[in-house]
Amino acid sequence: MIVSAFKNKTVVTLLAALGGTLGLHRFYLCGAKNWKPWIYVLFCWTLIPTVAGWIEALRFALTPDEQWDERWNAESNRKNHSGWAVIIIAGLTLLGGAGSLMTLLSFGLAAYFGAGEGFG
Repeated sequence: MIVSAFKNKTVVTLLAALGGTLGLHRFYLCGAKNWKPWIYVLFCWTLIPTVAGWIEALRFALTPDEQWDERWNAESNRKNHSGWAVIIIAGLTLLGGAGSLMTLLSFGLAAYFGAGEGFG
């Protein structure tokens, strides 16, 4: 798929990290006429698009700029020069995602094993 408009890797990474639940990064990359972003909107009430957005944010951040430009900016004269901003976004995404998943896991295990019912 060749897209003519310049796609900034930092913007896409931030959109995936913060708006992955609604597929904002896919709307930015593919447009509203593509079916992929609408899958995120359809299932936004579950945690699946949220986790998928975090994983895609990490994947986008770790993609080398040359590969990114070959895929998304093939017809554009501009090139990405992502720096520390992408790395910081990836680190915060990893930290927030791991913290959120550990919190959900602890609440789930506490509910399963009956924590909060009293001791003894």
